Amino acid sequence: MACVALTSLTTTMKLEFLQPNNPRVPLDDEASISINSLFEKLSSLQAFVQEKSGTREMEMKIRDFALEAEDRIEIQLSNFLLAKNGEDQQKASQKLNQILQEAAENAAELLKLSSSISKEAVKNESEGSVIPWTKHSPVMVEEGRMVGRRGDHNRIVDELIADDDELAVLTKVITIVGMTGIGKTTLATSVYNDPIVASHFDVRGWVTMSREYNKTQTLHNLLWALTKEPNIPDDDDDAARQVCNFLRGKKFLIVLDNLWNPQAWHDILLCLPGEEEGGDEEEWGNGSRVLQTTTHLRTNDLFVGDDRHCLEFYVHRMTLLNPEESWVLFCNLFSQRNKAPEVYEKIRSQVVKACEGLPHSIVVVAKRLSKCDNVNQEWKKVEKEIELLGVLDRRALTHTYNQLPQHLKVCFLYFGVFPKRSAIKVKLLFRLWIAEGFINPLGGKELESQAYKYLLEFISRSLILIDNWSSSYGKVKNCRMHSALHSFCVREAQKEGIFCALNTQQLPRGSFRMFANSCRWLSLYTHKFDYYVLLRTNNPRSIFFFQEDADEMYVSFKLIRVLAFVPSSFLKKVPTRLQDLIFLRYLSVTEWFEGLDYVVSTNRNLQTLVVSGKESQFGAPTLYLPSTIWESPQLQHLELDKCYVIDPPSMDKDNMQTLSWVCPTHCRTGVYCRFPNIKILKVFVFCSNPVILDNLEYLERLERLSILVSFGCIVTLPKPSMFPSQLKKLRLNGTNLTGRDLKVIGMLHGLEILKLENAFCGKVWEVEDGLFFGLNFLLLEDKTLEQWTVGYRSFPRLKHLILRFCDCLKEIPKVMAKIHILKSIELQWCCPSLITSTKCIKEEREDFAVDLEIKIKGSACITDEEESIPSDDR
Repeated sequence: MACVALTSLTTTMKLEFLQPNNPRVPLDDEASISINSLFEKLSSLQAFVQEKSGTREMEMKIRDFALEAEDRIEIQLSNFLLAKNGEDQQKASQKLNQILQEAAENAAELLKLSSSISKEAVKNESEGSVIPWTKHSPVMVEEGRMVGRRGDHNRIVDELIADDDELAVLTKVITIVGMTGIGKTTLATSVYNDPIVASHFDVRGWVTMSREYNKTQTLHNLLWALTKEPNIPDDDDDAARQVCNFLRGKKFLIVLDNLWNPQAWHDILLCLPGEEEGGDEEEWGNGSRVLQTTTHLRTNDLFVGDDRHCLEFYVHRMTLLNPEESWVLFCNLFSQRNKAPEVYEKIRSQVVKACEGLPHSIVVVAKRLSKCDNVNQEWKKVEKEIELLGVLDRRALTHTYNQLPQHLKVCFLYFGVFPKRSAIKVKLLFRLWIAEGFINPLGGKELESQAYKYLLEFISRSLILIDNWSSSYGKVKNCRMHSALHSFCVREAQKEGIFCALNTQQLPRGSFRMFANSCRWLSLYTHKFDYYVLLRTNNPRSIFFFQEDADEMYVSFKLIRVLAFVPSSFLKKVPTRLQDLIFLRYLSVTEWFEGLDYVVSTNRNLQTLVVSGKESQFGAPTLYLPSTIWESPQLQHLELDKCYVIDPPSMDKDNMQTLSWVCPTHCRTGVYCRFPNIKILKVFVFCSNPVILDNLEYLERLERLSILVSFGCIVTLPKPSMFPSQLKKLRLNGTNLTGRDLKVIGMLHGLEILKLENAFCGKVWEVEDGLFFGLNFLLLEDKTLEQWTVGYRSFPRLKHLILRFCDCLKEIPKVMAKIHILKSIELQWCCPSLITSTKCIKEEREDFAVDLEIKIKGSACITDEEESIPSDDR
């Protein structure tokens, strides 16, 4: 794919040749000119691909050029860096200069060719090729069966027929949003045909939007749907004028099904009666409604009006069916054909899992199974097809995919590297996108912020689902891709020859090498499909070990930039090839071993290093890591398990954003001033002597702080003035907090999240009046805490409260009932009296606008009224 190849090559050029003060290869003036010229032309080629003004053949030429150029550049750069003497280095340098010059010349030729293609496209457009449309094309609206959507139906109906006196003059726009196949059209149809709705409006019209938007076609379909007039004018302005005149003074309902093009909404809006200068309000606003269904909620495009219209907007997001609703729908479809659902009970769990709550998938499976005699045999075929191909309309998905900007296409295909139906940590996803070079900083924004915008764009297009939110930060914590879209994503990426998902438990051992060296992204995970495309030999750049059974797989390490979740057993068996790992940007391993210090210290572009480690006996540190880790100039995220100890750096690490390490008690003074821009810090404390955690005031940008103390260690926290001013999240485990310490923490007005785990030195926690002003999430875990009192004006912004293993705490402070915005209380393995106290809190709040959700887990006194609450930010 051209966009993937160009993005990868551009990022390589930036990292290897265009970073200030980071030359890895001495380049003469001629080479520098070639580099700048190549980079400039790559940017122009990216713009050409983004504009989609070329042919498929042209895109393939650009892709092949970029892939080959990057391979040649990095291989020669590798030869230079691994050269054993000056003569070999000089040869590699000369060859690299030659390759850069040739690449710049080839890019120039492609740019000329693309320019001529663009001019030809403009010429053809100016000659006026008109998209044919079917005049007077009728729009069919069929009644659909709904299961589990009664609440959705009623809410939409209420929005359609509600007449607020103050808003009667408004035209309300109701948008039903959801992924392909979730039942938006079925829901809209049931609402459209509801007798209450039908009798409420003077006139109704339904228009199904086509994938390729054509203004003339849309206006004529709208006019015919409303008037059934056989004589439709050819002129767009005349058609729009007739629509406006027909609707004026009437209470109308217009349904725009499958609206995806914002221009279509703007064109239709101009047809609706509006406030004319000097006109009567009653003529243009009388409670009319526009009902839209769409997969893409673009607020900037769809939530707009103009000077002639006063619009009110309402968005209804559709969710997937739960397992019970899925099975009811499955059985209902069979009952229509006089089939007995009991025959299919044996495959119930498999069907529910495979369809994943998507109504369209359930309908397709039911229709297939209803036509066969051997259910089990047919289900095996259907299940394999679902895993391989999915059940959604591939043409519709391709159209949706093609509408993505080039930078989003790359990020979208990257979701295929994760196993199907897996939850994806947003933090991990962003780091991988950044390591691959997919994120372009705009307007001075940080890369993580830009990555989050990309994710929100996918969510707004209904391509990615939210798995759960961070209840404290209000941002997406985990996301996932629906299995139906995942199948499309994998096939599209494999078709382009950039990705291969290997199931090492199914393929013959001898075939690993063939597949591993045919793609740029290689992911090892269990799956049921056997679709592989081997278009060309391709040097792998990224490998993901979701399966550990890959010890005997041979992979070329020469150009690897991402190694994720690598079992140490795999790397230990290839020590002679570790020296090839000189381009790493992201590395996560299960355990440190000898030889990795060389890998880490020689990678000038390493951004993330994660060493998960194995639990050591008695929680004591077991291994000192070499301080050469700090030599990587681009290192931003260093996460070490508590098994490992490393000396502080001797130089400032301005790029460091995340640090997880054992507390360097032997070197306190001046340690944290080495990390002026760090945002997340996790400290493990293992020491028999008292420890004072000072110098935290140097961490001016620190937002999240976790301190985990081993049993028997005494820790003293800093004074109020010594806490970082930007601190938002604080987790303390085993810190033996005194009343003074707790008051210090309570005075941190920017603190939003607090987790106290076995952190009290006494049995009573008295919270004075006015403390914890900004806190919205609180977790308490303590077996010895007996009493908790809270001042009247404390915790005014608390939204979520979790109590865990509070065996001795008898009741929640009654003042908690007065916190109006408190949304949830979760009790985990707490005593019965605390459960009773929580119920009393809920009863006292029955008249509050914000409902209080209760979750009780792991207690002998679990009641039937358990309710789900948002996941905490663990």
